[in-house]
Amino acid sequence: MKYIEWRDEFEGYLSGLDEAERRRVLSYYAEMYADKRDSGLSEDEAVAQFGAPYDAAQKILDGEGAKKCDDAKTDDTQEKEERAHFSSEGAVDALEINGALGNIILNFYDGEGVNVDYPATSLIDYKVGQQGGKVVITHKKIKFKGVNLKNKIIPDMIIQIPRHLTPDVEINLAAGAIKLDGGDYGNIKAYVEGGALTTGQFNCSDAQFITDAGKIEIGGAVCHRMHAEINAGKLHAGSIYGSTADIRVNAGKLNVDEADCKRTEICVSAGKAEITLCGAKEDYDAEVKKVLSSCNLDSRSVNCERSVKAEVSLGSLTVNFTQAT
Repeated sequence: MKYIEWRDEFEGYLSGLDEAERRRVLSYYAEMYADKRDSGLSEDEAVAQFGAPYDAAQKILDGEGAKKCDDAKTDDTQEKEERAHFSSEGAVDALEINGALGNIILNFYDGEGVNVDYPATSLIDYKVGQQGGKVVITHKKIKFKGVNLKNKIIPDMIIQIPRHLTPDVEINLAAGAIKLDGGDYGNIKAYVEGGALTTGQFNCSDAQFITDAGKIEIGGAVCHRMHAEINAGKLHAGSIYGSTADIRVNAGKLNVDEADCKRTEICVSAGKAEITLCGAKEDYDAEVKKVLSSCNLDSRSVNCERSVKAEVSLGSLTVNFTQAT
């Protein structure tokens, strides 16, 4: 079983946990998986050491998994959470986030300066600083001295950005979870190797989202150009509005509930993609190439203002329209 399949099934058995605790459990296992891969294990070998998804989830629900991670503690007391704070100086026009564990929450606020409130315990080692007009946040190392998932030993990082800023945001996520607040940005560039990235409704110039084995959930995007690449994992977008959408599914799964762009290009090498375009089929010129694949769209050219180009090799593509023919 591949890791992403194991994780999704495991997550399904955690429905009895609240959302915050479920994210922490998933972040913990994502970090363990990364450590096992770094030690030289293959993906199948690393996943096999977790056991069956149901059995692993039952241990968490019964409290056994948390106790196993918390063998350094013998009672239910919790160490006082240590926090650190960073405030930017001068003009800021860019933000770089490198995450590997825990939850990072980015919000807009009515104020001045970029503020970062983050864990400062011996368990988690973050580096937060400023390089000219860029604030850089790097998760350097995890020090497992005993992790109590229920008592929030892995606390959240909170990033506050002034509403009057429209910063460029670069995200590199190895594990854990990042929640990006809705609002106005310059450019957004996100690479999700593992873990989960969630966004609200955002506006920006260019947006680029790439996932290897993680999960990306886009609430809504209004941008000039959108580029999305799914090498494995999942990407779901509530809406995409703009000039150009370039979507590539090399493996994994893509779902777009609503897309309204002048040019939409979809390339499915393997995996599964489903997209709903605004308007009727007759509103689009279509250029379609199929090779050993499934696609419900055929080529047509009548000089429409909007166009869709699809190339499907081994996967499947379903294109829907919001208006009936």
